[in-house]
Amino acid sequence: MTGGADPDQRDRLVAALLDFDELVRTLRRECPWDREQTHTSLRRYLLEETYETLDALDARAAAPAGGDAAELDRNLCEELGDLLYQIWFQALLASERDAFDLAGVADQVRAKLVSRHPHVFGDVEAADSDAVRANWDAIKLREKGRDSVMDAIDHTLPALLRAVKVQKRAAAAGLLGDDWRDREFADTEQALAQLRRQPSEQSFGELLLAAAELGRRIKIDPEDALRAATELARRRYRELESDGAGASA
Repeated sequence: MTGGADPDQRDRLVAALLDFDELVRTLRRECPWDREQTHTSLRRYLLEETYETLDALDARAAAPAGGDAAELDRNLCEELGDLLYQIWFQALLASERDAFDLAGVADQVRAKLVSRHPHVFGDVEAADSDAVRANWDAIKLREKGRDSVMDAIDHTLPALLRAVKVQKRAAAAGLLGDDWRDREFADTEQALAQLRRQPSEQSFGELLLAAAELGRRIKIDPEDALRAATELARRRYRELESDGAGASA
């Protein structure tokens, strides 16, 4: 497999990464804060930087036409750098234990991506993204020696993300039935009717699950949709708050 970057780009990338590696190692040696850190102590910063990167991505995606895209891209670049630092730092800590290093991380993920893309690097055909997902899950099952596509779905994921992951795996494995594409709104309407008849935590959870599944079927990411709707609601409440303050002045 050959790289796509031209020689100048590769040289620039190598130089930048080597400089960055030296910086991380220098901070680890000479900065009192960096010297104190462990895998566990850095967890909160990894999470914070992940969410800040998501915020930057959301801001870039929501930018109006003609807006300051360059500034949004600068912010996204900065947040990706902060996230990269956390990943690099974790790998450096592992290398201090002689467990693995950043090169090992890169080698491992490269080998995994090649293995799980046989439609790119092998002779397997995949007509669409659903077929890619099905191939990915089947290969992962073999690699991990698992009995079910439902195994090893992280319990620490936020509930909505975990629901979507469960549903995606079920769809890829053909567990939703032959008619699932024809039930787009039916399952959600049925769950809502059940909630009206018997309000409970379970029936409300079934409605949320059905709504998340509906989003997946109509190609709308529930997490992104809820985040966007929440931001719109926040802005509306801010406007109402301002109007109220102006009226009472």
